[in-house]
Amino acid sequence: MPAWLTDFLGDRIQINSVLIVLCFVSVLALSSQSAASYPSYLLAMSMLVTVRHWIDVFESPLMWMVVGLLGYLCASATWSEAPSARDTFGIIIRGLLILLFTVALAECQLRGHVQRWLARALAIVGSLAAAAAIAWFVMEPNSHGRLFGLGQLDNPVVAALIFGAVVVLVLHLLLVEKEARWRSVAWISVIIVLVAIYLTGSRNAWIGVVCACGVLLLSHLITDRQKFVAAVLALLFLAFVGISALIANETTREWLLPRGDSFRLDIWANALSTTWEGARWFGFGILTPDSITLDHRTFSHPHSMYIAVFFQGGLIGLLLFAALTLGAIRTLVEEYGQPSAKLALGLLVLALTSYLLDGHELVDKVGETWFLYWLPIGLAVGMQWSRFDESAD
Repeated sequence: MPAWLTDFLGDRIQINSVLIVLCFVSVLALSSQSAASYPSYLLAMSMLVTVRHWIDVFESPLMWMVVGLLGYLCASATWSEAPSARDTFGIIIRGLLILLFTVALAECQLRGHVQRWLARALAIVGSLAAAAAIAWFVMEPNSHGRLFGLGQLDNPVVAALIFGAVVVLVLHLLLVEKEARWRSVAWISVIIVLVAIYLTGSRNAWIGVVCACGVLLLSHLITDRQKFVAAVLALLFLAFVGISALIANETTREWLLPRGDSFRLDIWANALSTTWEGARWFGFGILTPDSITLDHRTFSHPHSMYIAVFFQGGLIGLLLFAALTLGAIRTLVEEYGQPSAKLALGLLVLALTSYLLDGHELVDKVGETWFLYWLPIGLAVGMQWSRFDESAD
């Protein structure tokens, strides 16, 4: 056996880093979500058999927040509408996969391999997936006039958000990479994926990607942490004012919202009132169907991650979600000097802006929420964990 292979197989951090990269690459490369989940199962098994190496991660308060949110949402399966043992077991497994992924990423990110390998892999695979979707859209136009991704990205909104996460990761690569060949790959990838995002017609993704990339660029341009926070708040305020101005003007409103509000206001009002009246504290449970019927038309979910968490877990679930998110943001701002913190902040901005209008499954197999939310959360946990390790030494 070659020496490099022996060294690789003897290094569990490198093995786990490769498995993490495969988790994300599989979403873009494989058509089946079940098939794409195999690397996450292998990663979970790798973590379970080496638990003694990472058990001290629970010194991190942020890790307990992850456990609290995932544990509570999984536990809500027990008070869901007519829960089955199989569905309850499935939700617990998904929660466990996310938990172990978060720990694995937190541990691996300390070496920096996983961030570099992931960005490089997605620069290649992401641009190929986007190029294939563009080619299919051009050759086989659909009645919607919107680009649908291939395989698991066969929904324009999902495709746009995952491609948005790819853009943030590849832009990060462009900003930190030293090798000219990878910078060239990153430039090409960013252009191709941005074209794909534009063709999806998802205004939500357009706005989220602009805000996320703006935050990432600001983080590399501004060295002072307080000035960066002020600049981000100013950017988000300007984005809000700009969008409001476009909506206020009749001509630009039709361009920005060609489908109106897509029944969003009615969907949200229905979901909020139903949850507030029927299960405001604990929610209806994660396994309760959250479809909404308006005027004989059924919508499969509330079209907002925040409302979905409220529906599933009530005010308690929403509070746990907010606590974890704010805790992660605080940690990332405190570790502002690290490139990984800048990357995670960009991804979280994409998640938090896009979750206003989309998203509904925080606990799911590897997919959209892993790209947008659990990836930056894992990076934040790793940074806080390393800080506790240093203080212990």
